[in-house]
Amino acid sequence: MELLKLVGVLIIIVGFALRLRVTAVVVVAGIVTGLVAGMPFVGTDAAPGIVDTLGRSFANQRIITLFVLSLPAIGLSERFGLQDRARELIQRIRAATAGRLQLVFQLLRYAIGALGIRLGSGHVALGRPLILPMALGAERLDPERPDDADAVDDVKASTGAAENYGNFFGQNLFFGAAGVALVVTTLGDMGYTIDPRRVALWTIPVATSAAIIGAVQFWWLDRRLARARSTADQSATEAES
Repeated sequence: MELLKLVGVLIIIVGFALRLRVTAVVVVAGIVTGLVAGMPFVGTDAAPGIVDTLGRSFANQRIITLFVLSLPAIGLSERFGLQDRARELIQRIRAATAGRLQLVFQLLRYAIGALGIRLGSGHVALGRPLILPMALGAERLDPERPDDADAVDDVKASTGAAENYGNFFGQNLFFGAAGVALVVTTLGDMGYTIDPRRVALWTIPVATSAAIIGAVQFWWLDRRLARARSTADQSATEAES
């Protein structure tokens, strides 16, 4: 019967697989999980309900929406050539490739997380305005050119992956992070006393494994892009001859 309470996880997996709206899927999963667990829909001070729990969770995590404040600054920077300057800068580095840049970005996110700095949404603050145009510039890809469409999509996906790996697996490297506090609190409620520093310590093997997997993924990206570029060059040579 206890396993039935995990139905929310199944709902999230199915919803994401069907590409349904994320917010609706998460809310439905929370409501169904609460009902299966026997929680009242609207609770009291003594016994919080599903609506109370969802509302409290949103209020406690509202800081994640602070990235909205950075949008005007990023928009103005892009308007005055931020992406163009980033592309020109990376093209001066001959050894730069999209995959190598993504790996450096992932490690940078690890370092930021280990210092306890909450950057918020790295996709908004770094990924789209800086890392993506630099990666496209390193590979001489043009988003407006139809022949580059598939390669551009691959680079966009790798940029998102680098941010997700670095932020998700790197944030608990700092023993004062919210994720570490959640682990310590949850285990404490179950009767286990644990030092936050040990949680951060055991995050290192997980983060290292994610870095290795990311390195392999980004290396494979470089190989695919190099192969596609070689094929395109060969086709252009044959067309000229």
